[in-house]
Amino acid sequence: MDDLYLIISTLIFLAGFILAVVSLRSGRQGAVRLNLWLAIAGLILQSLFLKERGELHGRCPITNGAEVLVFICWSVVILYLALGKAFRLSLLGVFSMPLVFAFQVIAIISLSMNDPGPRPPATLDPWLELHAAMSLLAYGAFGLAGIAGIMYLVQDRQLKSHEPGQLFYSLPPIRYLTDAIQRLLIIGTAMLTIGIVAAFFMEKAPDLVHLLASGAVWLVYTILLAVNFGRHLSPKPLSVASIVAFGFALVTLSAL
Repeated sequence: MDDLYLIISTLIFLAGFILAVVSLRSGRQGAVRLNLWLAIAGLILQSLFLKERGELHGRCPITNGAEVLVFICWSVVILYLALGKAFRLSLLGVFSMPLVFAFQVIAIISLSMNDPGPRPPATLDPWLELHAAMSLLAYGAFGLAGIAGIMYLVQDRQLKSHEPGQLFYSLPPIRYLTDAIQRLLIIGTAMLTIGIVAAFFMEKAPDLVHLLASGAVWLVYTILLAVNFGRHLSPKPLSVASIVAFGFALVTLSAL
C-alpha cells in the first residue's frame, strides 16, 4: 500500500505543476490557489507513505536512499506550506514541485527494483532519530533556499529581457526572494547544527565518512551565511550560491 501512496502523491505534484504553468500562462490566479490544495493532498499521501514505512522498520523511515529522497521531499513540502505564506512566496510551491516529482520518481524506481524490506534496529536510539530527522529537514530548507534562488534568477532574467512575460508579474518582488533565501539558509543551518550535535550523543558513533559529509555541508552553509552577513552579498550571488550549495548537499547524500 505504501507504494500506492507514493505513486499517487507523485502524480498529484506533477498535475499541480502542470496546472500552475497553464494558469500562469493564461493569467488565471485561481488555478494557482488550487495548486496549494494539491500540495496539501500530496503532503498527506507522503505522510501516509512515511508512516507505513516507519511501521515496517519500527523507526524513522530513512533506511535507504529512496526513503531519504521521499523524506527530503516531505520536508520541502511541509516547510513550504509552513513558511511560504509568511515569506510571501506563494509560487515557491510551484517551483518546488518539479524537484519533488523528480526525486519521488527516482524513489519509486529504486523501490520497485530493489526494496530491502524491513530493517528494524536492535535498539531504538532517540538521538539517532533526532539526528536523522533534523538533518533531512535541514536539507528541505536548503532545497527551498535553492528554489527561491532559481526564482530570483528567473525574475532577474525577465526583468532584463525588457519584454517580461506573465510569469514576471506573478513572481514576488526581489526583496521578498532575498529575505526568504537568507531566512531559509538560517533555518536549515540551525536544524543541521542540532542534527550534528545529536550525533555525538548517539549510542553508536556515526562512521567517519557520514560525519565528514554532514560536517562539510554544515561548513559550506556556515561560510555562506558568514560571507553574506559580513559582506552583504547582492541578491544574484546569494541566489547562485544557494543553488550551488544545495547541489553540493545533494552530492553528499550517498554518505548519509
